[in-house]
Amino acid sequence: MDRLASFLLRRLAHVERRAVRRLAVRNGLLTMSTAIVDGHVIGRFSPAFDVSHLTGDVERDRQWMRDHLAGFLIEAPQDGHGRPVLVPALPAWPDHLRRHPANIKAADTAAHAYVVRVAAEAGYNPSIKHIATLLLLAAAMEQSGVTLRDLVAILRQPAPIFSVAVLADGFERALSQLIEDTGIVPYGPYTGVAADFAFTNDLWKWVDSETRRVFLQVPAGETNRPSRAALRGQLLRALADGTPVLAVSETHNGVPDHVDLTCDIRLTGAGIDRLLIADLLEAVYGSEAVMRHDSSIAKLNAGALTLDDLAIAIRPGRPILSSLDALSGLAALNRDDKNDEKDGDKAASARRLITQSPSERSGQNSGNSGGTDGHASSTSSSKGKRKDRSRQKPTGAEVIQPEPFDESSTLDAPPVLRVETLTGYGAAKDWALGLKGDLGDYLGGELAWSQMSTKLLLSGPPGTGKTTFARALCNTLQVPLVVTSVSTWLQGEYLHDVLDRMADTFAEARRHAPCILFIDEIDGIGQRAPASRSYADYWNACVNKLLELLDGALKADGVIVVGATNRPDEIDEAIRRSGRLETHIEIPRPDIPTLAGILAHHLGSDLDAVTAPDTQIGGQP
Repeated sequence: MDRLASFLLRRLAHVERRAVRRLAVRNGLLTMSTAIVDGHVIGRFSPAFDVSHLTGDVERDRQWMRDHLAGFLIEAPQDGHGRPVLVPALPAWPDHLRRHPANIKAADTAAHAYVVRVAAEAGYNPSIKHIATLLLLAAAMEQSGVTLRDLVAILRQPAPIFSVAVLADGFERALSQLIEDTGIVPYGPYTGVAADFAFTNDLWKWVDSETRRVFLQVPAGETNRPSRAALRGQLLRALADGTPVLAVSETHNGVPDHVDLTCDIRLTGAGIDRLLIADLLEAVYGSEAVMRHDSSIAKLNAGALTLDDLAIAIRPGRPILSSLDALSGLAALNRDDKNDEKDGDKAASARRLITQSPSERSGQNSGNSGGTDGHASSTSSSKGKRKDRSRQKPTGAEVIQPEPFDESSTLDAPPVLRVETLTGYGAAKDWALGLKGDLGDYLGGELAWSQMSTKLLLSGPPGTGKTTFARALCNTLQVPLVVTSVSTWLQGEYLHDVLDRMADTFAEARRHAPCILFIDEIDGIGQRAPASRSYADYWNACVNKLLELLDGALKADGVIVVGATNRPDEIDEAIRRSGRLETHIEIPRPDIPTLAGILAHHLGSDLDAVTAPDTQIGGQP
């Protein structure tokens, strides 16, 4: 292990143990006082319990502390949004242990340093994935000729841009977790904002009971990468605010050009190899154990392993031979999976060839052997077929045509549901009637679509008529209504299926333009979360896609977007920003006059019979 990797690992262990000590103070296991030494404020930790239970054997004392005082060494539980749940202020103190007296004698302080060290080691749980990620980062710095001094100097500057490309499966997510979960990066702690930074102007955020420095994490994957125009806007806003920008890729060509051309630090690494595995094993088991099993390490197929494989196989306390056997097995399993995928692709190509007619096969063969023009023609034809198949994908949306109505119709005819006949909708009704006038001017060529208010977020308790309003708006405007919901989108089996359903729904709405796209349960799309949260990449990709589609719908004339929700606070703020669902109208529960109007609408011509006195319908006076 080289000096840089060794220093970074020692730094990681130091900041992690320091976090454990501070957590133990917050939970009441340790106490802290301050002293000034040579002009520096120094924290002095002391145990808050009777230290006579410790024996002086580090291994036994560490295990005893984990067995009896583990609740004082962990964070309070959190909900799905990272907020602490309601728990007691301090963990319950074990009945068989007694707290240290408040007036600590000076003679007892000699053992305090040992007790504090044992407490830090008992709560320190090294993450193999963090260690492996840090080793990959150190190797990329060595390969790119970047020193720690250079890195720290750039971090101190406003709006630094970093480009990191390491050929390791899972590195993009692992690096963001390392930055957010640990304090190893200077001038932190940090929290990543993964998308749509154009509407965020906070340099610091309050996260998990502490302030964190915000950094813009540019997605490099093809699934959730923003368009060039969107990325340019994000970078402009982030750099204007002095926010750090980080782009991480698992391929050498994956970093977006806007970041790669303007970055201050560019790191490239080769990925997982035998040297990295040897350094990782040395960090866990020591150098002597690695030297004894050097031949076994040399036989590993390191290129077939991922960061997750390393975290699964290597665990502190496990024999090194067991870890090596697991690594070898996982590498073979990954190699077999790749071979199966290749065989599956070949079998699929064979099935396509068999199911083609002789003329199609001959045409395909002639296209392949007919030079550049034939290849271009075949490629163009295949692209057209793929687009047609994409258009034919089921989106789950339902298209409702407007009901015709006649203003001169008789009272006996059942009333057509229209916004004009609704009661209790207040501002929503005014918005709809204004949109009706604007739509007429737009169709007459007197008003541009961009000058109209065509995005609406309806909120209110269940049963207040949000879906009814969408149907009434359809009849008032006399345009089709495309009805979908977030739960319909999430029926896709994989993330790309979900994103395809979303995109196809908006494409279907554009084909029916002018029309209304009604998205029910829009709060189900969730909120963006830091990359370290569980499944953050999945939900962030969904939110990013909806933001992109809403922007696209703004530019596509003729699409009116109405979203409905019972929980508007659960919707990401960027969805409600200008240009998206910027108009937010709440529909309250109906009062007595509104209920009377609702009954009058549904009863229609039967209202007179219901309200007539009993004498008029044959009753007794």
